Amino acid sequence: MFDSEVIEFLNRPLLMRLATLGADGYPQVTPVWYLQEGGRLFTSTQRDRVKYRNMARDRRVGASIDDDAQPYRGVSIKGLAILHEPGEPGFDMREMVRRIVARYTAPAEVDGMVEWLFQGPRVVIEIEPVHVVKIGSGWTHG
Repeated sequence: MFDSEVIEFLNRPLLMRLATLGADGYPQVTPVWYLQEGGRLFTSTQRDRVKYRNMARDRRVGASIDDDAQPYRGVSIKGLAILHEPGEPGFDMREMVRRIVARYTAPAEVDGMVEWLFQGPRVVIEIEPVHVVKIGSGWTHG
């Protein structure tokens, strides 16, 4: 789903605004750290968060990733969330969280941040894009 220009853009340490569907039908939007890998987006949260409960009930999500440098560029994504729970065979949750954190944190602080994040029950969210739109005028290829 992501062309090479979008992948290069997504590999910058920008915030993703993740939208989930609340029980009342309204979107709930949260800025989160993320990692793009293999055409998927990964983020993490605690199990007691609203976004987790929303995705456990309804896998449909939306996301916006943009920067405010001119010329303006961003990506709008519709996708499906896959929730990776603790102890899932074949999925190293701590390593994935570590890789996400390493994009946004100084190297000397990564381990401490990961330990802090795992003080509570943590999940990793994998977003499978189903529709991607480039937004803004700063793209080489429309």
